[in-house]
Amino acid sequence: MLWALFARRYMFSPKSRSVINTIACISLIAVAVPTAAMIVLLAMFDGLSASVAKLNAAVDADIEVVAARGQTFEYSAEQVQEIASLEGISAVAPYIEQSVMASSAGRRTTIVLRGVDRKYYDVVSLDDYLQAGRLESIYSGDIVLGVGLCSELAAFGIGTEIELYALNRRQISTLLPMSGISRMTTHLGGAVSANNDISSSLALGEIGRVQRLLNYTDRVSALAIRASEGADIEALESRLETVLGDEFEVVTRDEKNASINAILRMERFAILLIGCLIVLIATFSIVGSVLMLITEKRRDIATLRALGAKRGMIVGIFTGEGALLTLLGVVLGVVLGTIVALVQQHFGLVKIPGDQLLGSYPVELSLGDVAIVAIVVIATGCLVSWLTVKAKLRDSLTTQ
Repeated sequence: MLWALFARRYMFSPKSRSVINTIACISLIAVAVPTAAMIVLLAMFDGLSASVAKLNAAVDADIEVVAARGQTFEYSAEQVQEIASLEGISAVAPYIEQSVMASSAGRRTTIVLRGVDRKYYDVVSLDDYLQAGRLESIYSGDIVLGVGLCSELAAFGIGTEIELYALNRRQISTLLPMSGISRMTTHLGGAVSANNDISSSLALGEIGRVQRLLNYTDRVSALAIRASEGADIEALESRLETVLGDEFEVVTRDEKNASINAILRMERFAILLIGCLIVLIATFSIVGSVLMLITEKRRDIATLRALGAKRGMIVGIFTGEGALLTLLGVVLGVVLGTIVALVQQHFGLVKIPGDQLLGSYPVELSLGDVAIVAIVVIATGCLVSWLTVKAKLRDSLTTQ
C-alpha cells in the first residue's frame, strides 16, 4: 500500500537521516528491552512451574485413591489388581502415612512416616533426589529420611539408630499412659532432598513394619497410581470414581497441590500485567518520534494534500511509521529474549546461591509465550500510534 511505502521511506531512506531517526532508534530499543524481559520472565515462570511439578512428582502420585470418610481404609490384593488392570494405569501401590515422633542422639522431632511396598518406587520417582544410602534399604528394616530431618535428628551417617514412637490405639489407658505408645527401633538407610516438605518432614519405611507400629494391620491411607504415558488424567479420574463408588475419593496431583498451582498462575498473570504496563510506557517513546516526524514533514503533508491525498492516507503514513518502529522493536526483543532464555535453559549460567537441588534458575521457553508477548506489544504500539496521529492531525486535516 502507498502509505506503507511512505512510512518505510521515512524510516530507511539515506536522505532522511536526522535527529528524528536517532530518536526512533532509541524508541526501538525502548520497545525491544521490555519485550525481551517479558519473554525471559515468562520463561522463568514456566521453568519454575515445571520444576515444582517435577518435585511434587517425587512424592505425589499422578492419582491417589483415599477414603471418603476417615483417614484409612481396608484394601485387598484383588482390589489393587482391578485398578491396575484399567486402561491408562501403569502401576498401583498402597501406602500408609501418619505423623509419629522420632528420636536420635538425644534429639526429637515429629515426622510424617509413610509406609510403602516394593511397587511404590514404580509410582513415584525418588531416585533423582537420593543424596545418600539406598532407597531399597527400607525393605531390610531401615528408614529413609529427608535431609532436613537428618539434620534435626543429628543423623549424619548411614546406620544411625533412630527410635520411632506412635500412638497405640488398642492400649490407650489413662492409668498407664505409656502403655498407649508403640515403639520401633530402626536405622538410617538413606537420605533424600526434593522440595521443602520432603526434606523437612517425610520419612519412608516398609509398609508392614509401619502398619505394626501404627496398629493399622491391613489398612492403608491411600492407593498411589501412576498413569501411563500420554494418558488423560481427568478421564482416568472419572473412570476410577465410577469403578470405586462413593466410599472412595479420587484426587489428582494437581488437585492435591491446587494452592501452590494457583499461586504460580496468579504470579505469572501479575508478571504479564506488569510487563504490559511497562510496554505501554515504552510506547510513549514511539509517540514522541511520530509527533516529531509529523512536525518535520508538514511540507510533505501539504504537498500530499495538494495532490489529493485523503485524510485516511496521511494518518496511515504516520501510523505506519509507529507500527514499523514497534514491529522492529518486537523482532529485536524477541531475538534477544529468546537467546537469553535458551542460553539459561541449556547452560544454566545464572546460579541460585546455596541451592544444591536446582543449581541454576529454571527456564523453559514456550513459543506460545513468545507469541503472546509479540501480539500484546504490537497491538499496544499500533493502537497508541494510531490514537496519537489521529489526535495530532485532527485540526490540520479535513476529509476531502
